[in-house]
Amino acid sequence: MKVLHLTLSYSHGGRREAIAALAAGLRELGVDSHLGCLDAFGSEAGERALFAGSFNLDRHGLFDRAALRRLRDYCREHAIDVVHAHDAASEAMAALAMPDKGPALLMSFHRTRGLETARLRDRVRNALVGLRVGAVVTASQERLRHYIDNNYVDPAKVSCIPLGIDLERFRPDPAARARTRRHIGAADATLVVGTVGHFGPEKGVDLAIGAFHEFMRREPERDARLLVLGQGDASQEAKLRSMVAADLAHRVHFCGFQADPEHWFPGFDVLLHGARDEAFGLVLAEAQACGVPVVAARVGGIPEVVLDRRTGRLAPVPEVDSLADALQQVIASTAYRAELARQAVEHARHQFSRQRYAGEFLQIYRRLLR
Repeated sequence: MKVLHLTLSYSHGGRREAIAALAAGLRELGVDSHLGCLDAFGSEAGERALFAGSFNLDRHGLFDRAALRRLRDYCREHAIDVVHAHDAASEAMAALAMPDKGPALLMSFHRTRGLETARLRDRVRNALVGLRVGAVVTASQERLRHYIDNNYVDPAKVSCIPLGIDLERFRPDPAARARTRRHIGAADATLVVGTVGHFGPEKGVDLAIGAFHEFMRREPERDARLLVLGQGDASQEAKLRSMVAADLAHRVHFCGFQADPEHWFPGFDVLLHGARDEAFGLVLAEAQACGVPVVAARVGGIPEVVLDRRTGRLAPVPEVDSLADALQQVIASTAYRAELARQAVEHARHQFSRQRYAGEFLQIYRRLLR
């Protein structure tokens, strides 16, 4: 079987990680994956070595005839069996390129916010394209309900497959833990809190910084550090840096975007995730696989990823005081935090393996081909 993963770009982020994990899992099951990008690769050639082939449409709008023709020709030349679109624009391009025959077509709905379902014209587009699409897959039940409630779609076409991760890459690693702590000059007993995400408002890095400040106000004698992994534009970064009080500047480290989070996560004692909304939260699964308890708010798909009081603590709302409360509860005792970490690893290995992830998608591919 040959599957074409079609997406806006293959730039760094949660969507890319999800596509890569799926392609790697499918390869283990004997399925060849190809990669098509609508706008730009957003990655180096070596980073696409996972795929049997890759191409960039460099499209100019949805009705770019040359791009539609290139997409159709690629599928024919490479005998693609399934086109797996990873966003609504890619889904629409595939349906327009091959409206009545060709590969089976399905879409993964990754969006945290309703950008692809907010307007009437988006819902009409999705309904028309949906006549050609055999399945829509979400990563959480919360997104499944959102998609059904906001689109003219046959609910029977919509299903949920939680994301998968590479559990050999994301795992407890004492050596990585020691390297991270040496990098920031922290002792082994120092409480290291991590927060990960781009600097847009939905990821709530500002809330994580605020919650860490509040935590330190409550426990001023605590030896603690906050590591911020992520990036944004210049104004977003300046705003976040301005939030850090002068007396805590030596405790907050802006580490920038990191392409190898598996080398950082094992160094965290807690992942503090301030997201105001989240479709799934891949970093939450990755951190748990590394033995890191999670503090986050009970929003979006997060309660489906983090088990409250078992693998972390969920604040009732994404607010500074609530997140600080949850952080205090997680670090209340070393023994409690160690038990949360143990259960986090167990939960991740049971729920988020890429083998399970790829296997469930392969079942859908086979069903669509039948």
